[in-house]
Amino acid sequence: MPQTTKPLMQRPIVNAPQSTLPSGRSDACEGALVTGADYRGLGIVRSLGRQGIPVWVLKQDGQLLGAASRYACRSLACPPWEDDRKQLDFLLDLSIREGLTGWALFPTSDEAVTLIARHHQLLAESYRLTTLPWDVLSWGCDKRLLYRLAQDLGVDQPWTFCPRNREELALLECPFPVILKPAMRLGFNGLNRDKAWRVENRASLLARYDEACKLVAPEMLMVQEVLPGWGESQFSYAALCRDGCPLASIVARRTRQFPMDFGRFSTYV
Repeated sequence: MPQTTKPLMQRPIVNAPQSTLPSGRSDACEGALVTGADYRGLGIVRSLGRQGIPVWVLKQDGQLLGAASRYACRSLACPPWEDDRKQLDFLLDLSIREGLTGWALFPTSDEAVTLIARHHQLLAESYRLTTLPWDVLSWGCDKRLLYRLAQDLGVDQPWTFCPRNREELALLECPFPVILKPAMRLGFNGLNRDKAWRVENRASLLARYDEACKLVAPEMLMVQEVLPGWGESQFSYAALCRDGCPLASIVARRTRQFPMDFGRFSTYV
């Protein structure tokens, strides 16, 4: 059996710059609201709770891990993150009703990150936000923008093609295999769950494209080169930055992953 190691834990930084505080507030963070109770939310709940920070958890879709932690002071059911209006009303009402104004808000999914970023100014009046506004964050969330930025900066990347329609895709001249994937993973469907679909020839590519168009908007689909190697060939870099300078960073390599082809959001890192 291969030996596995425990994930590296980093001490959270809870004192945010005053510019992220609601108007008129400059005191230390009083507590944290974590927007998911899955394994990602569980990691945040444990990390903050071990520092003595009160943590509340929002749960939905049968997610229970984070809510079951001994560090979770309270858990609440919340509306689906795909419904922007209901979710915004819920968060704003919660801050007033429960006295959570000034608490740090930690999103744990693509949907939550997107909603909070797109309504950054409104939510910042009630919460201490840990994410950036959408005009900045979109360059990391939308892979179309990310690859354009990498190209402009001269950063090596797999060749990528964003077809505008099926006819344009049919004329694409490229070596196979390739992968078909969404520019952003919003909502739950077969393509977002799998992260990407590998196709071996043009007929399969067109068939998979037709299938994907029933799940996501056609303009969100991307065709990309397949790089050799499994998880052991992949390296991830994460950093906490201020004014473009990293204050803390970590590099990780996947010694194992499941499924073997593209893995999940985080597996055996």
